[in-house]
Amino acid sequence: MNHLISPLASGADGLRHRPKPLLSLKIMALACGALVASYSASAFEVSEEALNQYVQQQLSAKPSRDIQLFNEKISLLEGFAAICATVRAKGLAGDVDFCANMTPKWRQETGSLLATKMALVSLNAPGVNPQNTELLKMLVNQVVLPGLEGIEVYKADNFIGKQIAWLKVFPGKVEMGF
Repeated sequence: MNHLISPLASGADGLRHRPKPLLSLKIMALACGALVASYSASAFEVSEEALNQYVQQQLSAKPSRDIQLFNEKISLLEGFAAICATVRAKGLAGDVDFCANMTPKWRQETGSLLATKMALVSLNAPGVNPQNTELLKMLVNQVVLPGLEGIEVYKADNFIGKQIAWLKVFPGKVEMGF
């Protein structure tokens, strides 16, 4: 007897039966549910390179005649980020280079990334002697940056942003989770 594989299964009674479509739908629904559950408990990464490209794109989209920020670079380290850049502004003798550390914090209610615990760590201002540079750095850290605590540096689309529950900074990447 020649046995061929058929989409119809033979039952014990010798009759051919089609698979039950309701059972197939239940299995597919369970598989989809498991996939959604694993997705909702998952995380995604944003690389340091992608973050820097985004910042450069955003800054070039909003040019200012009075203050220009260029050569900006964000470095992601263990638990915090450092941003270094050059500032050119009217009234300054030349370009000012700086680096500042900050701790990124996600605010789920607004779907936004906040800069917290900011501290200016280096400052190079042409025409300013080293003693005055240290004094200026101290002034910025004690007077200016506390007023900027928790400033919003990025706002995500509400649909996605309000779903993100946590954020962790690692060397070279940021992980966000749902």
